[in-house]
Amino acid sequence: MNISRQIDAPLDKVWDIVGPNYTSAGDWASSVYVSGVRSGTPKVTGAPAAGRVCETSLGPFTETIEAYDDARHMVSYSATGEKMPGFMKGLRNTWHLTPSGNGTKASMTLKANIAFPMNILMGWMMKMQFKKALTETIDDLKVYAETGRPSPRKVKVDGSKKAVAARQAMA
Repeated sequence: MNISRQIDAPLDKVWDIVGPNYTSAGDWASSVYVSGVRSGTPKVTGAPAAGRVCETSLGPFTETIEAYDDARHMVSYSATGEKMPGFMKGLRNTWHLTPSGNGTKASMTLKANIAFPMNILMGWMMKMQFKKALTETIDDLKVYAETGRPSPRKVKVDGSKKAVAARQAMA
């Protein structure tokens, strides 16, 4: 599944958010209450960290950077979560940024490996949920990159009891 957006901000500014500051997704993504650096040595040369830990609306997730290319403005990471069902065999997301006019084209590609027969039984429902999450995340990035402030959706989420508790627990 791929989602793209035109962002009216310079490529270097957008890349700084998703690449070098990869671990700070909790600052701008409404689905992430809080995020931080995952301990360990990066698998990929040049990556800003081994990955990140996130407390999300779907519970805690641990992400590992699987590919990172500063020159091509691409970062790819796998994610595992305590609440991921057993039939979810893998989840990988890739950000790729390219220059577009005076701004940036941001693309997210999510690959979900869902075991048979759940891929047939629940795949359509999960695809709808993933599409919604990706759309909200890329829209949040657009607002943050263009204005320097979190989106109204992120501000609202940050005021929730779950988000406040998650930030206190990670502090």
